[in-house]
Amino acid sequence: MTTISRPRAGAVPRANLPEAFIYDEWYVAAWAEEITRAPMRRIILDEPIVFYRKVDGTATALIDRCVHRAYPLSVGALDGDKIVCGYHGFVYDAGGACVLVPGQSTVPRSAAVRAFPLVERGPFVWIWMGDPERADASTVPELPWIHDGAWHHIKDLATIKARYALLVDNLMDLSHETFIHGATIGSMDIVETPTTTETDGNIVRVGRHMEGAEIPANFKRYTGLTDGTIDRWQDIEYHVPACYTLHIRVAPRGAGDDQAFFTKIVYALTPETKHSTHLIRLISKSFGHNQPEWVASTISRAHTQVLEEDRVALELLEENLPADGHWQELSVNFDRGGLQWRRVFRQRLGQQSEANETIE
Repeated sequence: MTTISRPRAGAVPRANLPEAFIYDEWYVAAWAEEITRAPMRRIILDEPIVFYRKVDGTATALIDRCVHRAYPLSVGALDGDKIVCGYHGFVYDAGGACVLVPGQSTVPRSAAVRAFPLVERGPFVWIWMGDPERADASTVPELPWIHDGAWHHIKDLATIKARYALLVDNLMDLSHETFIHGATIGSMDIVETPTTTETDGNIVRVGRHMEGAEIPANFKRYTGLTDGTIDRWQDIEYHVPACYTLHIRVAPRGAGDDQAFFTKIVYALTPETKHSTHLIRLISKSFGHNQPEWVASTISRAHTQVLEEDRVALELLEENLPADGHWQELSVNFDRGGLQWRRVFRQRLGQQSEANETIE
């Protein structure tokens, strides 16, 4: 007879997925090339933001909501370094201060919109969504290979209709590749190989090193390794909450680094709303220098296919969650990395709350 375990009467299942936002953090807001002299709107952490470049090329970010009647500034026009609201003509400088109200000679003291600190590093523009006084550019994650000409880079951006925590859980437990990505990058070696997990401050690392593993279909296409088995390493480095990097090493079984194929994939995880997430992804590879266009297009197609498989699964998960966010959740061995990032996330939420209380 099968016994079904049910919660005790009156017990409320805990919503294990974090739903709040960490504001005191650098998030990737956009690719540098996206921000131009044409105002661009993007919603980040439930806030509408308008981005544009000043005449000298410096990127600017303001709340995309005129202080007068909440009209989006992003549909207005630039006048030098200033942005003009398209509804009633209020003019704002790049720091968010209103400098002109049509029809009157004075500007109310409260006439201003919030400006956000930005840091531009390589292809990324990072935004600080919290207290500007706590914005420290030195805490932007270091990604040295993105500046290295020896690596080839492929960029993409997708907005997934699923909450941020679902994406992180997906990335922290790559055993799903065996099943969701069975026809592309999955194999039984992944789910059968144990992982290591460690935490260093706000960084969670998960490692899985597979020896003598099956060669997945996509790997055959862009490495040319079609016979025998491979050594396949997956090393995750997640800077909670906004920057996840997957370091991949693939080589013929027992081969050294001189015969290995290295790939690094940066997933910049930027919540759009409580139920949608911007996924800004940089795929970097150390091989294919003699055929850069062919390898780049092959890898791009392969990773686009994998991303679409994940998107379908994540959006199904989002639709399937109870409306109140509470359900009984079961965790197993492969969830150690997923559980650890949640602990770090909640610790950071607590630190954020304490800092805000100190200010108040």
